[in-house]
Amino acid sequence: MRRFGIAARIALIVMVALVAVQLLMVAAYVAERRQALSSAPFTPLLEQIAALAQLMDRIGPKERALALAASANPGFVPRIVAAPPQWETPGVLRYAAQRLAALADLAPERVALALITNERRGGEPVQRLRELVGARLLAVVALSGGGYLEVTAGGDLTVRLMGLPIGLLSGILGFLVAIAALVAVRRETRPLSDLADAVGRFGPALEPQTVRERGAPDVRAVIRAVNAMQARIADLVRTRTLVLGAISHDLRTYLTRLRLRLELLPEGPQVDKARADLDGMQALVEDALAFARASFSPVSDAPVDLARIAEAECDARRAQGARVTLAGADAPLEVRGSPVALARVAANLIGNAIAYAGAAEVSLAAEAGCAVLAVEDRGPGIPAAEREAVFEPFHRIEPSRNRESGGAGLGLTIVRQIVEGHGGTVAVEARAGGGARLVVRLPCAASAPPA
Repeated sequence: MRRFGIAARIALIVMVALVAVQLLMVAAYVAERRQALSSAPFTPLLEQIAALAQLMDRIGPKERALALAASANPGFVPRIVAAPPQWETPGVLRYAAQRLAALADLAPERVALALITNERRGGEPVQRLRELVGARLLAVVALSGGGYLEVTAGGDLTVRLMGLPIGLLSGILGFLVAIAALVAVRRETRPLSDLADAVGRFGPALEPQTVRERGAPDVRAVIRAVNAMQARIADLVRTRTLVLGAISHDLRTYLTRLRLRLELLPEGPQVDKARADLDGMQALVEDALAFARASFSPVSDAPVDLARIAEAECDARRAQGARVTLAGADAPLEVRGSPVALARVAANLIGNAIAYAGAAEVSLAAEAGCAVLAVEDRGPGIPAAEREAVFEPFHRIEPSRNRESGGAGLGLTIVRQIVEGHGGTVAVEARAGGGARLVVRLPCAASAPPA
């Protein structure tokens, strides 16, 4: 299961906190509104309009002006008009109009409600969602003595009429601020993600993956330390490899001299034993040199046909009299890499199978964007507990896979170095019916970007 990165975790924490705050605000608002307005959500405003309409019917024309002035305030502006409105109550306000008619003890057709735009938009009925900004409620009640009572209510009354809490608008602004904060957090944590990617690339390549120093001072310090550590590790490994290669190269010279001197000695059991020892030492030196070359060999990004490499190795083994079968090499199977290095992988795997089982079964296949090279044998196999350790340098499984049966314990180490340097994997799997099965998976050239 994939784990969230630090940026994703911070974003998740912020989003969960904001959602929780919004839910609490909405719950508190709903509870407050239910308690304060249990009968109807617009009762205070509608009762005020209904009471004023009843008052206008009960007093004379001279007192109406005084009553209108006494009830007016910035959010509640009443007046008497002679002409009825030229619009009908919209469906969203129909229930409120019926409630107002019931409170004023009037027929429903004598009451009309509408939302009108602000003065800058002309005070027309609201037709679009954007016109709700600054909208006001307009109530018109037909009076029994003639004329119409027109009330314009705005400000907090309109917000209450629409049922939208002020806190909700604040929450929306909070979300926008949170998004901006998350962008800033991502910008600050991006150097850590780049650092993790660089360290991941450093493992197979063993070449310093320098990361640009940026971000907070402590992040810059971490990046600087990791860059220096990569350089030191690469120098140590390079020095170790150069020393190993130099020693192996010089030993090959002395081995050649010893072999020439043995040829001058008369044949006998001791000469044969000395020649076998020299062969073992020669194999050890060759493996050590191959290991040194594989440690720091640059990986090419040229397309390579893995099927042709496997076919060439199998043909060479058959020419030497070995029993080798090959399947799946009819079609090209291209990967990106070095032909020489990949040929070494095929040679080591097939050579191990022949050395330990007397025969090798090689197969090729394309699987989920990867080229799969599998080499099987019917030998003693590799125990489950040893399937990871066999890739360690100089590791041998006794007694079936020892130096006498071939190799110095570096063959699979070299295979893993080359394969991982090409962005692939190698693993030991159980074979049905006994034996060993080594599987190499490399990204196909079509799916692998150039190095």
